[in-house]
Amino acid sequence: MFETLKILLVENKRSLIKKINVTPVLYFFFTIMMIFSIMTFAFLTLFLTKTEADISIEDMFYAVFFIFLLKSTSDFHKYFIKSPQVSYALSTQVNHKKTNFEIFTYILLSNLGIWFSLSFLYLFFCFIIRININYPVEYIFFTFAVIIAALLGCTISIHFFSPKKIRLIPTIILFAFYRESYSISFFIMTLPIAILHFIWGLNHSIESYLFVNRKKRITEKSQLRKMSIIKALFTREITVLWRDKLLFSFIFTSISTALFSGYLIVYGNEFLLPESLRETAGEFLPSMFLFFGVYIVTIYTSVFPALNLFLNEEKTMWILRNIPLSNQAIVYGKVSSLSLCFITSLPFIPYISIFIGLDDIVFLLWLLAASFIAGIIISVPLGAKYVGKKSDILLLYSIAMILLVVLASIGSIGELIRVNIWYWPVLLLLILLAEVGVLFLSLKLSSKIISLY
Repeated sequence: MFETLKILLVENKRSLIKKINVTPVLYFFFTIMMIFSIMTFAFLTLFLTKTEADISIEDMFYAVFFIFLLKSTSDFHKYFIKSPQVSYALSTQVNHKKTNFEIFTYILLSNLGIWFSLSFLYLFFCFIIRININYPVEYIFFTFAVIIAALLGCTISIHFFSPKKIRLIPTIILFAFYRESYSISFFIMTLPIAILHFIWGLNHSIESYLFVNRKKRITEKSQLRKMSIIKALFTREITVLWRDKLLFSFIFTSISTALFSGYLIVYGNEFLLPESLRETAGEFLPSMFLFFGVYIVTIYTSVFPALNLFLNEEKTMWILRNIPLSNQAIVYGKVSSLSLCFITSLPFIPYISIFIGLDDIVFLLWLLAASFIAGIIISVPLGAKYVGKKSDILLLYSIAMILLVVLASIGSIGELIRVNIWYWPVLLLLILLAEVGVLFLSLKLSSKIISLY
C-alpha cells in the first residue's frame, strides 16, 4: 500500500542528498537566505506591532494560499504530467486513480512539511525577540489554506494540461467567489467543494498525462540553409523559445508587471500602508514599486532564459561535446539569442509610463538595460557551471538574491548621478558601456568554465 508514495519519498530524498553533495555552497547559501528572510518577517512583525499598525489577517491568509497554490500546481506537473518515471507505475495493474492519489498525497505532505517548518522558524524568531503571538485558531485556518491550495493546485494542473481546458471553468468560478467574499470562514467552508472538485479532476487525470500538443513542422527543404556558427546557434535557441511559447510569456509578463507596478505606484500608499506610516514611508514606496517591477522583468526575461540556455542541454550536451565548435562560439551563439528576450522586456517602459508619465523614460530605459545586462553577467557563468544538469529552483533563487543586491546598487548609483550631476546621461551611458565590457569578460569566463566540465 502507498508504494508510489514511498518511492517518491525515497527518490526525492536521494536526489536532495545528491544535489547537496554536488553543490553544497548553493544549498548553504539558500538555507542562510531562507533563515534570513524568515528573521526579516519576524522583525517586520515587531515593527508593525510597535507602530500599532493594522495587520490584515485576510491578506496574509490569501497570500499563503496563493503561494502554495502555485507550488502544488507546479509539483503535480513535475511529478505526474511531465514525469517519465510515472509511466512505469501507470503500466502496472494498480488502478491509475490510486497512483495519482498517492502522487497528490506526496505533494500535500511536502507542502504541509514546508508550511510547518517555516511557521515554526517564524514563531521561534518571534519568541526570541519577545513578540507575543497567540493565534491558534488562525494558525489552523492557515493550515487549511495549505490543504485547499494543494487540492485546487493539483486540479488546475490536471485540467490545464488536458485536451479539454474548458474543465477549468468551475475552478475559475470558485476563485471568483473567493475574491468577492474575501472571508476566511467562507473559504474554510469550501473545503468539501475542493475535495469533490479534486476527485472529479482525478477521474480525468490520465487524459492529461497522455495528451501531447504537437506542433506542425515546417518542410525539411526550408530548414536546409547555410549560416554561420553564431547565427545557427542563435536560430536554434530562438526556435526553442518560440516552440515553448516563452517569447509571448515574456511579453505578457512585461506588460502585466508594468500595469501592476504602475497601479501600486499611484494607489499603493492607500491600501498597503496604515495611516500612521504614510507620512514616513509614503515617498519611498513609489520608487520601491518601480524598482521591483524592473527587478521582476529582469528575472523573467534575462536570468531565466540565460540559465535555460545551458540547463536545457541535459540530454543534448554530448552532441555539443562531439562537434568541432569552440566553447567560446557556443557561448556567444547562445547568448546572442537573449537580444530577442531584451526586446520582449521593452513593453514594460510604455505601459508603466501610463502611470508615471514620460519625464523619466530615459532613466527608466537605462535602468532596464543595465539590469538586463547585469542579469546576463551573473547568470551565464553559473549556467555554464551547471551545464547539462537538471534545472534547480535553488539556482534561480540564489541568483535572484544576488541580483537583488546588484540591482539595488546600480539603481542607487544611477539615481544619485541623475539627481546631482547635470550631464547625467553621459555618465549613465559610460556605466552601460562598462557593463558591456564586464559582459564580455563574463562570456569568456563561461567558455572557460564549460571546458572544465
